[in-house]
Amino acid sequence: MLKKKIKIIALITLLIISLFSPIVNADNETTETEVVPISETQETVTIKEGDEYLFQDTVTIDNPVDGNLFIMANTVTINSQVGGDAFIFANTINIEENGYVLSNLFACANTIHVKGVAYNIYSVGDTLTIDGFVYRDVRSVCNTLNINSMIGRNVFVDCSSINFKEKPNTEDTPSIASYGSIQGDLNYSSDEEIAIPEDSVSGETHFSQLQNNTFDISNYMYSLGAILVSAIIIWLIGLWISPKLLHNTSHPITLRKALQIIGLGIIVPIVIALLSVIILLIPITSQLTILLLCILAILFFISTSVAIISINTMICNKLKITQNLYTLGFLIVTTIVFWLLTLIPYVGMAISLIAIIWGIGSISYSILIKEKSNEKNSDSEERQEKIEAKPEKENTSDETKKDNESNKTEKAKKETKKTDKDNKDKDKDKNKNKESEKKKNK
Repeated sequence: MLKKKIKIIALITLLIISLFSPIVNADNETTETEVVPISETQETVTIKEGDEYLFQDTVTIDNPVDGNLFIMANTVTINSQVGGDAFIFANTINIEENGYVLSNLFACANTIHVKGVAYNIYSVGDTLTIDGFVYRDVRSVCNTLNINSMIGRNVFVDCSSINFKEKPNTEDTPSIASYGSIQGDLNYSSDEEIAIPEDSVSGETHFSQLQNNTFDISNYMYSLGAILVSAIIIWLIGLWISPKLLHNTSHPITLRKALQIIGLGIIVPIVIALLSVIILLIPITSQLTILLLCILAILFFISTSVAIISINTMICNKLKITQNLYTLGFLIVTTIVFWLLTLIPYVGMAISLIAIIWGIGSISYSILIKEKSNEKNSDSEERQEKIEAKPEKENTSDETKKDNESNKTEKAKKETKKTDKDNKDKDKDKNKNKESEKKKNK
């Protein structure tokens, strides 16, 4: 029944979108034709050819419309024939006895009252009352469904109550349109099972109980835990296998690089899918299709975690965080923030899709483009460092040699000075001894 609700809501959404489409392109040509009634007098009937777009407080359709009808108003009354579909968004909708919708009636209103004829009815509202005739099916989400006439086929409804007009107790066979009846099956969902009168449903009656949508925090905690564990495990595996890869993914992302990543995130899954189809058509290589599909499934599985890791590494680079423990802490915070954003209606779906594209693109970029360019850059950087290191070593060796030679010469000079002083002192001592001996001899 949930799928049926979604279909009905989608149809009503289409109605609203159609109402906001350009009215200038609508073909509202009118032609006048003379219709000769049973009476002798002739009346001129105006038939509106093409689609009709009406935005007013009160709308009344008294002339036939040979096309689709798009109406947004407070009160809508149809007293004539509509050749196509009728898309109506209003507070009250009345299909009078002369009203005839040849195709489908898509209605979103608080009160919908059908006294005329409709081919199919798709409705969302509080009360749906059928006093006329429905050729085929009724699909509705409402609070109360009143069936006072015949429905040609099946009824699919989510409601609180269903009321049938009872069959009159007369000796004559009553007309099939004089009481509420469903010629096909009745499929309804409600809080409790509803008592359906006998002979009111020609086919089978199927009941399904509506489940109360209660808030269950355990489901949210399971979702958060799953995405946290996935991101942390993939980060640890990347840190264990190739820490350089995690470091390289944290480089500043330019506009060109971002466009390349997004392009690869879109192109790579398409290429893998096309290759799997082509390989499947070749009998010899058909088994490789399983391998390609497994690779594609793995890419989709880890893409969100890779996108979260990429965002986290960029944040850590801006904050100049290099320790793995702090990086892990920021990764947990980034994952929780990402998970909260995905809970926002509509916006969360867009964020999840962007994360998948970015994750697949980042993986493809690191494998196809980034790793090769990094290896070349690293090799060239190492060579330049070696070239720059050689002259520095030579310069240092020359300087050390010069220092050693200068130290040796200074030492030699000092030693020669000492020997000269010693020799002079010895000569002086000898002279003194000679003079003292001479004095003694005298």
